[in-house]
Amino acid sequence: MDTQAAFEDIKREISQGNPMIGDKVLALARADDDPMTKVKCLSLLKVVNDPGASKEILRLLMESLPNDRKDLVQISGALRGLEYPSSALSILKGMEQDDSIVRMSALCLIDLDEYEDALDTVGRIKEITPFDRVMLTEIHSALGQHAKAIEIATGLLSEYPQNYQVRRAYVSSLILGGRDKEAGKYARSCLKDKTADSNAIAAYVLRIAGNYKAAAGYATRAINIDNGHIGAMETLGICLAEKGEYDKARIVAGAINEKSPGDKAALNVLSYCEGH
Repeated sequence: MDTQAAFEDIKREISQGNPMIGDKVLALARADDDPMTKVKCLSLLKVVNDPGASKEILRLLMESLPNDRKDLVQISGALRGLEYPSSALSILKGMEQDDSIVRMSALCLIDLDEYEDALDTVGRIKEITPFDRVMLTEIHSALGQHAKAIEIATGLLSEYPQNYQVRRAYVSSLILGGRDKEAGKYARSCLKDKTADSNAIAAYVLRIAGNYKAAAGYATRAINIDNGHIGAMETLGICLAEKGEYDKARIVAGAINEKSPGDKAALNVLSYCEGH
């Protein structure tokens, strides 16, 4: 059986609830020298509770890394997406530190809750992008520097008023800074344009406020407008999990992975389903 056929067979067994699938995934990872096969195996095991197999596959991968820079970047990004930021960071540290590598390193440090180091790392980026400034709002908020986070987010919003990530960073900085009412007022004002992004922002704010029913409603509206809106899908999945509808939440996580393979939003939804 070739590798692709083996993957399809494993996916079928996972859908059927085979509790011993970890051994089969591990065997596939051992049999194929391609490092991306091992990455795919790690991805499959994210929906199976077999930490032993995952640990062994990660070890095999880290001991057989390729030399090609492009491949290393791809593997690092995949590992971060699969919630192995320490392993991703260890790869990145050995690479030439251009802006793309420094940026990904900062993201790994955020995932590890090492915000002071993340802030220092962002400071080494030579050409700061709007995305980097969004990242800074998250870092400053996490460090309790809410005024700074809101200042950066407000500046971004004035420059990119229709960008979803900027708008989400803005309401996040307000909420984390204790200015929930302002975040809610902004979200309501956005709804006038009836876009997917605006509905997704409203859903996000309502979800943070604990109003899961209303949040799910706005997220669904956003998805009806744009069926590939990852932010809205993530919010919907989390709301379903919070309401105890774990099977539906897992379906949403699967849909996210179909639309955007390896996206952390899918794993975020699944994290709310753990133990259920």
